[in-house]
Amino acid sequence: MEDTNTKATTETMEDLAAVFKIFGDFTRLTILSLLMDHEELCVGDIAERLNMTQSGVSHQLALLKQSKLVKTKREGKSIYYSIADEHVSAIIRIGMEHVLEE
Repeated sequence: MEDTNTKATTETMEDLAAVFKIFGDFTRLTILSLLMDHEELCVGDIAERLNMTQSGVSHQLALLKQSKLVKTKREGKSIYYSIADEHVSAIIRIGMEHVLEE
């Protein structure tokens, strides 16, 4: 798949596909959207807002963190999650613009 006219290697494309796979889940997209609106939230806050179990939210957050889409900050015993960087927000905003186009 490598082309001399592009920097996209097979490994890069596989990594990109993995990121888009993470974005392809309704629950994870909802969590990311919630974090975009609230800057940072703990698992309990996310679970309450989405009417999910803390265990279910924690599982999704672990996948998002592993994919470097969210970051964490510890305050005492609480861990707060936020969007990792502006690229994540931009991908969601651009995707939403595309979906809402007529």
